[in-house]
Amino acid sequence: MEIEVKRTGELTEAVRAHINAWLIQQFGEESGDYAWSDAEWHVLLRVDGQLVSHVEIVERTGTVAGRPVKLGGIGGVVTLPEWRGQGLATATLERAAAFMRDELQVAFGLLICGQNMIPFYSRLGWQVVEGPLTFDQSGGKVVFDDMTMVLPCAGENWPEGTIDLCGLPW
Repeated sequence: MEIEVKRTGELTEAVRAHINAWLIQQFGEESGDYAWSDAEWHVLLRVDGQLVSHVEIVERTGTVAGRPVKLGGIGGVVTLPEWRGQGLATATLERAAAFMRDELQVAFGLLICGQNMIPFYSRLGWQVVEGPLTFDQSGGKVVFDDMTMVLPCAGENWPEGTIDLCGLPW
């Protein structure tokens, strides 16, 4: 098993197409409801040279209750169906967490997910936080209704208040 972190610009066109096909398979066509951020970083897990698991990272300073907070946004979490249940997504997310903490030096990782994913992320140290969560869209700020989870990366406690991603969601 090999795990590496690469900037989006370092990915070959073939790898980008492969990841995009996975994301469409997992999450459907790009949602017409929202515009989304492009990932800046990708955590790639390969087994015997085959790419089988992936996580995207967006680095951003958002705000909580108007106070700036450096965030590592997690999205695009996907593992090929035939490779699921073997701890590969866990390994990929653990590498993403280490990268956000050690390299990006963010205060918190932040992800949005459906209720059904809370047990999985909770086992990895992610915590559900109250919002509301807002982000930018062409028509202005939007309030997001899915669950927001954070991962403390710098030993701080998550502050209370409205979360603003200060940009597009990831």
